[in-house]
Amino acid sequence: MKCDICRIRNAVIFVQQVSRDNSVELHLCEQCASERGFSTTQNKIDISLGGLFSEAMDKKEKSGDPANICPVCGCTIQDIRKHKKTGCAECYRHFTAEIISLLRQDGVEYSYTGTLPEKTTPRAVKPTPEQIKHELHSAIERENYELAAYYRDRLKAMEQD
Repeated sequence: MKCDICRIRNAVIFVQQVSRDNSVELHLCEQCASERGFSTTQNKIDISLGGLFSEAMDKKEKSGDPANICPVCGCTIQDIRKHKKTGCAECYRHFTAEIISLLRQDGVEYSYTGTLPEKTTPRAVKPTPEQIKHELHSAIERENYELAAYYRDRLKAMEQD
Protein backbone atom coordinates (compact mmCIF):
# COMPACT_ATOMS: atom_id res chain seq x y z
CA MET A 1 0.00 0.00 0.00
CA LYS A 2 1.32 3.47 -0.92
CA CYS A 3 1.75 6.39 1.49
CA ASP A 4 -1.31 8.68 1.58
CA ILE A 5 0.90 11.79 1.76
CA CYS A 6 3.64 11.35 -0.84
CA ARG A 7 2.02 8.51 -2.84
CA ILE A 8 5.52 7.29 -3.76
CA ARG A 9 6.88 5.04 -1.00
CA ASN A 10 5.21 2.05 0.64
CA ALA A 11 3.28 2.75 3.83
CA VAL A 12 4.74 1.21 6.98
CA ILE A 13 2.52 2.93 9.56
CA PHE A 14 -1.25 2.78 9.70
CA VAL A 15 -3.04 5.34 11.88
CA GLN A 16 -6.78 5.60 12.34
CA GLN A 17 -8.62 8.51 13.98
CA VAL A 18 -12.09 7.49 15.08
CA SER A 19 -14.66 10.11 15.90
CA ARG A 20 -18.32 9.74 16.75
CA ASP A 21 -19.62 9.19 13.25
CA ASN A 22 -16.65 8.71 10.98
CA SER A 23 -13.06 7.61 10.93
CA VAL A 24 -10.05 8.89 9.05
CA GLU A 25 -7.39 6.39 8.07
CA LEU A 26 -3.87 7.46 7.26
CA HIS A 27 -1.17 5.23 5.75
CA LEU A 28 2.32 6.71 6.12
CA CYS A 29 5.74 5.81 4.83
CA GLU A 30 8.66 6.06 7.26
CA GLN A 31 9.88 9.40 5.90
CA CYS A 32 6.46 11.10 5.94
CA ALA A 33 5.82 9.68 9.42
CA SER A 34 9.05 11.16 10.77
CA GLU A 35 8.25 14.53 9.13
CA ARG A 36 4.95 14.55 11.03
CA GLY A 37 6.41 13.82 14.46
CA PHE A 38 6.48 10.03 14.50
CA SER A 39 9.71 8.44 15.62
CA THR A 40 9.96 4.86 14.38
CA THR A 41 13.22 3.91 16.09
CA GLN A 42 13.69 0.76 18.19
CA ASN A 43 10.35 -0.74 17.10
CA LYS A 44 8.49 1.87 19.16
CA ILE A 45 6.36 4.67 17.90
CA ASP A 46 6.37 8.01 19.71
CA ILE A 47 3.30 9.89 18.61
CA SER A 48 2.66 13.59 18.39
CA LEU A 49 -1.00 13.75 17.40
CA GLY A 50 -1.27 17.52 17.07
CA GLY A 51 -1.92 18.18 13.42
CA LEU A 52 -1.41 14.58 12.32
CA PHE A 53 -4.68 14.45 10.47
CA SER A 54 -4.54 18.02 9.21
CA GLU A 55 -3.71 16.95 5.67
CA ALA A 56 -6.46 14.35 5.69
CA MET A 57 -8.89 16.97 6.99
CA ASP A 58 -7.65 19.42 4.34
CA LYS A 59 -8.61 16.89 1.67
CA LYS A 60 -12.01 16.53 3.29
CA GLU A 61 -12.44 20.32 3.41
CA LYS A 62 -11.53 20.65 -0.26
CA SER A 63 -14.26 18.21 -1.15
CA GLY A 64 -16.90 20.38 0.54
CA ASP A 65 -17.50 24.02 1.30
CA PRO A 66 -15.07 25.06 4.10
CA ALA A 67 -17.75 27.31 5.61
CA ASN A 68 -19.81 24.19 6.28
CA ILE A 69 -17.01 22.36 8.15
CA CYS A 70 -15.97 23.02 11.76
CA PRO A 71 -12.30 24.04 11.80
CA VAL A 72 -11.66 22.11 15.02
CA CYS A 73 -13.39 18.74 14.73
CA GLY A 74 -14.32 18.58 11.04
CA CYS A 75 -18.02 18.16 11.77
CA THR A 76 -20.28 19.41 8.99
CA ILE A 77 -23.63 21.13 9.21
CA GLN A 78 -25.10 18.04 7.54
CA ASP A 79 -23.78 15.91 10.45
CA ILE A 80 -25.41 18.28 12.93
CA ARG A 81 -28.70 18.21 11.05
CA LYS A 82 -28.65 14.42 10.80
CA HIS A 83 -27.64 13.55 14.38
CA LYS A 84 -28.88 16.67 16.21
CA LYS A 85 -25.51 16.82 17.99
CA THR A 86 -22.39 18.93 17.54
CA GLY A 87 -18.88 17.58 17.43
CA CYS A 88 -17.27 20.11 19.78
CA ALA A 89 -17.80 23.47 21.48
CA GLU A 90 -16.44 25.34 18.47
CA CYS A 91 -19.31 23.95 16.38
CA TYR A 92 -21.71 26.17 18.37
CA ARG A 93 -19.70 29.28 17.47
CA HIS A 94 -19.05 28.24 13.88
CA PHE A 95 -22.62 27.18 13.06
CA THR A 96 -24.56 29.58 15.31
CA ALA A 97 -27.02 30.76 12.66
CA GLU A 98 -27.66 27.25 11.36
CA ILE A 99 -28.15 25.80 14.85
CA ILE A 100 -30.62 28.56 15.77
CA SER A 101 -32.48 27.86 12.52
CA LEU A 102 -32.59 24.12 13.31
CA LEU A 103 -33.89 24.80 16.81
CA ARG A 104 -36.63 27.07 15.53
CA GLN A 105 -37.68 24.43 12.98
CA ASP A 106 -38.10 22.02 15.90
CA GLY A 107 -40.14 24.61 17.81
CA VAL A 108 -37.44 25.35 20.37
CA GLU A 109 -36.88 28.97 21.39
CA TYR A 110 -33.19 29.80 21.49
CA SER A 111 -32.47 31.80 24.61
CA TYR A 112 -29.97 30.02 26.82
CA THR A 113 -30.22 31.18 30.41
CA GLY A 114 -27.89 28.62 31.93
CA THR A 115 -28.38 26.17 34.75
CA LEU A 116 -26.51 25.11 37.85
CA PRO A 117 -26.23 21.58 39.16
CA GLU A 118 -28.58 20.89 42.07
CA LYS A 119 -25.70 20.37 44.51
CA THR A 120 -24.16 23.74 43.68
CA THR A 121 -24.77 26.41 46.26
CA PRO A 122 -25.63 29.86 44.96
CA ARG A 123 -22.77 32.32 44.95
CA ALA A 124 -22.94 34.79 47.77
CA VAL A 125 -23.14 38.39 46.65
CA LYS A 126 -20.62 40.56 48.45
CA PRO A 127 -22.47 43.30 50.30
CA THR A 128 -21.54 46.92 49.74
CA PRO A 129 -20.30 49.12 52.60
CA GLU A 130 -23.61 50.98 52.52
CA GLN A 131 -25.51 47.74 53.09
CA ILE A 132 -23.25 46.82 56.00
CA LYS A 133 -23.70 50.32 57.53
CA HIS A 134 -27.46 49.89 57.25
CA GLU A 135 -27.25 46.49 58.99
CA LEU A 136 -24.99 48.03 61.66
CA HIS A 137 -27.49 50.81 62.41
CA SER A 138 -30.42 48.39 62.52
CA ALA A 139 -28.48 46.10 64.90
CA ILE A 140 -27.78 49.07 67.19
CA GLU A 141 -31.45 50.10 67.11
CA ARG A 142 -32.45 46.56 68.14
CA GLU A 143 -29.75 46.72 70.85
CA ASN A 144 -28.04 43.65 69.41
CA TYR A 145 -24.53 44.84 70.25
CA GLU A 146 -22.75 41.58 69.40
CA LEU A 147 -24.12 41.72 65.86
CA ALA A 148 -23.32 45.43 65.70
CA ALA A 149 -19.71 44.67 66.68
CA TYR A 150 -19.55 42.06 63.92
CA TYR A 151 -20.77 44.58 61.32
CA ARG A 152 -18.38 47.24 62.68
CA ASP A 153 -15.40 44.87 62.32
CA ARG A 154 -16.53 43.86 58.87
CA LEU A 155 -16.80 47.49 57.80
CA LYS A 156 -13.26 48.19 59.08
CA ALA A 157 -11.93 45.19 57.17
CA MET A 158 -13.60 46.42 53.97
CA GLU A 159 -12.15 49.92 54.42
CA GLN A 160 -8.64 48.46 54.83
CA ASP A 161 -8.94 46.53 51.57
